[in-house]
Amino acid sequence: MAMRQLARLHQRLSPSLIPRQHAPSRAWPPAADAAFLCRGLASSASSSAAAAGREKSSRRTLGYLLGVAVAMVGASYAAVPLYRRFCQATGYGGTVQRRESVEEKISRHARDGTTTSREIIVQFNADVADGMPWKFIPTQREVRVKPGESALAFYTAENRSSAPITGVSTYNVAPMKAAIYFNKIQCFCFEEQTLLPGEQIDMPVFFYIDPEFETDPKMEGVNNIVLSYTFFKVKDS
Repeated sequence: MAMRQLARLHQRLSPSLIPRQHAPSRAWPPAADAAFLCRGLASSASSSAAAAGREKSSRRTLGYLLGVAVAMVGASYAAVPLYRRFCQATGYGGTVQRRESVEEKISRHARDGTTTSREIIVQFNADVADGMPWKFIPTQREVRVKPGESALAFYTAENRSSAPITGVSTYNVAPMKAAIYFNKIQCFCFEEQTLLPGEQIDMPVFFYIDPEFETDPKMEGVNNIVLSYTFFKVKDS
């Protein structure tokens, strides 16, 4: 019996004699918290970089748009001279290409004794661009000439606005294939004309039809040539 009492006492005392295991200490911040903190810092840095990139892109786009605007303004002022050079170089729109001068042609055909008999009707047309407050008309509807002859025609312009207006005109000849034989000796095209309010002027066109018009097979059936002018507003004077 004494032995059983000692065994029960040993069982009660044994748990208290076993040393307790302490939980391992945790480092701060925990691994999950550290990862979250790193992601936050990376996200903040990425947002700052993206904002800087957007700002740089916006400045680049603004500079591009300003450059386009400046180029468009410059192109509008240069349009008429560039159009003149382009048309004279290519014959586009029936504009006469410049090779041999009119005086040289007249002298050459005079030396050769060239004569022609075919009659051509030259008709005249006038237009004004949008925003141009002028009345612009040909003084005569048509003239009849023979190849090798020169002729004089007039256009009339009137400023119907209450302010001085400066305009400039372009021209073309139709049909286009006949343009190489139509030579202007004197013309008001591509030159600025300034009219005061209510002012009216007559502008001459002195032209010459090359005699080779008559012998060119491509001109067979071409009995009418149309000379057209269009006036554009350049500025208010």
